[in-house]
Amino acid sequence: MSSTIHDLGYKRYVGTRRDPATRWRVIARQQIAHGWKTWWRFKAPLGMAVIITCIAGGMMVFASDQRTRLGAAQAIVMKLVDTALPEALLWYFRAGFVVSLTIGASMVASDMQSGAFTFYFARSVKPWHYVFGKLAGLGALLALITLAGPLVLAGMRIGIANSTDELLLLVPLLGKALVVGIAATLVYAAVPLGFSALIGQRRQSLAIWAAYYLIFGSMVYALGSATSPWIAALDLPHALQAVTYHLWEIDFRTREASIPLGAAIGSLVGHVALAIGIVMYKVRAAHLSGIGGES
Repeated sequence: MSSTIHDLGYKRYVGTRRDPATRWRVIARQQIAHGWKTWWRFKAPLGMAVIITCIAGGMMVFASDQRTRLGAAQAIVMKLVDTALPEALLWYFRAGFVVSLTIGASMVASDMQSGAFTFYFARSVKPWHYVFGKLAGLGALLALITLAGPLVLAGMRIGIANSTDELLLLVPLLGKALVVGIAATLVYAAVPLGFSALIGQRRQSLAIWAAYYLIFGSMVYALGSATSPWIAALDLPHALQAVTYHLWEIDFRTREASIPLGAAIGSLVGHVALAIGIVMYKVRAAHLSGIGGES
């Protein structure tokens, strides 16, 4: 009995052809969908941010309602109203750090270990598509916590102004919240990605990022407290806190307020730039080493 080979034929692709420069969007959407799947990756920190917003917003509204009834204590109440937003920002930073642990610190390392680079680069995905897509996806998730929350509180603070003059004076709060929110989003998106790409092992990269943020940061902060506040700026959470305090012109007699604004900004920019450079270098090296077929 002889077998017969049937030619099933070939049908060319007739679907939508997208610009290759938009491939990073597919990676970003995939990253957002992956982060949203289970409650512990992103939904739990997002719930934490919602609680922070409700508590801080409730405090502002309640204190604003009471300030006209308290006479001599009105100045104290106004301080509570005005400091609710910058103090809430510190809690948004903590929620952002949780997201960096559950998603960011293992992102590139997981792709390295699972062989996902072969999938990406075999489909003509360039290294910058991958890097920008991952950053955009993680940044979009983080922005819901470290950017959207502060902007909502800033809008609430402006909304409870007693007069038009006070409202006009409070409008810059939106810009301040935007600046700090973008800075926090970039830090918690880029820096853990850098550790993930540098280490290349999921568990190790997560552990080293946590150790760098918590242990190394505490060490340089303590050293800076004893020597120079410029050294303390290497501690990421305190650098973000210093930027916040300087923008709101708040002095709680703490070391964070004494960190120079230039040192804090330089530390944040340096961390983000170095991390993105590391990710780009490692991804490009994997691409050039023969993983995938893109030229």
